[in-house]
Amino acid sequence: MWDVWLRFWAVTLLGCCVVLSGSCDNEDVVREGDDPGECDDGADNDSDGLFDCTDEDCAGAPVCGGGDADSDTDSDTDSVADGDVPGEWVTVRAGTFTMGSPEDELGRYGFETQHEVTLTGDFEIQTTEVTQAQFEEIILYNPSSFSRCSDCPVESMSWYEATAYCNALSDLASLDRCYDCTGSGESVVCRPTESYLSPYDCPGYRLPTEAEWEYAARAGTTTATYNGNLISTICSRELDSIAWYSCNSDDMTHSVGRLAPNNWGLYDMLGNVEEWCHDRWDDYPGGSETDPWGPRAGSHRVTRGGAWLHDSDFLRAASRGGFRSDLRYRDDLGFRPVRTLEP
Repeated sequence: MWDVWLRFWAVTLLGCCVVLSGSCDNEDVVREGDDPGECDDGADNDSDGLFDCTDEDCAGAPVCGGGDADSDTDSDTDSVADGDVPGEWVTVRAGTFTMGSPEDELGRYGFETQHEVTLTGDFEIQTTEVTQAQFEEIILYNPSSFSRCSDCPVESMSWYEATAYCNALSDLASLDRCYDCTGSGESVVCRPTESYLSPYDCPGYRLPTEAEWEYAARAGTTTATYNGNLISTICSRELDSIAWYSCNSDDMTHSVGRLAPNNWGLYDMLGNVEEWCHDRWDDYPGGSETDPWGPRAGSHRVTRGGAWLHDSDFLRAASRGGFRSDLRYRDDLGFRPVRTLEP
């Protein structure tokens, strides 16, 4: 696990590793070419820190937007239970988009193959990353390294802790949980519930699928960022007004919602903290997809959006990362929940 003071060397080493070999030896992170390895659900049978299982066990401005820039939109900032659920939320309408990046996009990695994705259900998504105050109010502790401000994004929590928070939102709204969890606090371990065939079927709160995240981040745009294409893989002026990253963050997170949102009213989709997604890591399958949610087995979960310490090439809408579900103590990794809306 990387210590905070090594984070910039880690990013540099990671980039070299990807370019030179297509994979890295660090078991905590996946970038291009890494094998996601074994499933992270069940029991830790070989004492390697991963929760193992069989493939069978693993089965299982503020407006809403549509499939294109001129779709009909609605506003919904006071969702379930008349405000019992914290945060502001917008509705994103179902639609079809091109996921991934074109081969000539500056800063592109090879695992971003473009393909058509159709999302058949509307969903609501929090307009900002979950803040430290929101997390602490519900989960009763604050794991963040940058704990100086309550409205900065919560970070340094595992995928398990993020999904436990989503369950807590479901409880507040009297909705079915989307994850089965054991333990509590920093020791919680969660897995997607087997009560529903896919995350899209669960009515409660959950992490966005990778497809939902990119669809929402793009907000009808097709460029590298929702403010245009990059002019540099390090510091790019297209990011300065929308994202906290290595060239303007002063080496720390910032209060959510302070920079310009995308077309659908979502803030910090790029930068500030990278965001956990529901899916396990894998390369994209060939061809078009409908309601994808990743492989059913694997030790790493997808992360998206880049963070305060990353250069601009990590802050593209198509950029992908992956970390072990039990990884904690990364001060550049947070999340925002979503919820499937009934037709």
